[in-house]
Amino acid sequence: TAAPLVIALHGLGGNEDSMFDQYSKLPPQLAEKHGFLLAAPNGFRVDGFYGSTIMGAGDAASRRRVEYSEKDVLEVLRRIKANYKVDESRIYLLGHSMGAIGTWALGAKYPDTWAALVPFSGVGATALAERMKGIPQFVVHGDNDATVNVSGSRSMVAALKQAGANVPYLEIPG
Repeated sequence: TAAPLVIALHGLGGNEDSMFDQYSKLPPQLAEKHGFLLAAPNGFRVDGFYGSTIMGAGDAASRRRVEYSEKDVLEVLRRIKANYKVDESRIYLLGHSMGAIGTWALGAKYPDTWAALVPFSGVGATALAERMKGIPQFVVHGDNDATVNVSGSRSMVAALKQAGANVPYLEIPG
């Protein structure tokens, strides 16, 4: 039977193991319990931003890092699909912090790939909202996030809603 696939993007400074070893080790437990595949690309480097230039990528090295990070995610997706029976209609993308930034960037660039997006504690380019308004999304952010200001998610959710998307948004106090 074809299985759903979740691609999980780590935050800045994390690595491909973060989604397995952090968060009380809950992601792999949920995958096992609910029968979905879970893949967590490194993103070429721990600071690759998964194709997003929103945090700046002015010089050649930064542009290359961002480009290779995006390619790494797409290569992991390709390899998982080549080696496992993946339900093409249920490929989900989620990310935390830098991974959330990448989730919105890759969601906008490849909207036909993703069944849903789950960015938590991120920021997105509001100009891209129109491209991904048809993708179901669930957005989470803490209102006192000292690393990625909550205004990033608030602005992106507002832009998505203005584009006609129905986006549940959970803002966690504290």
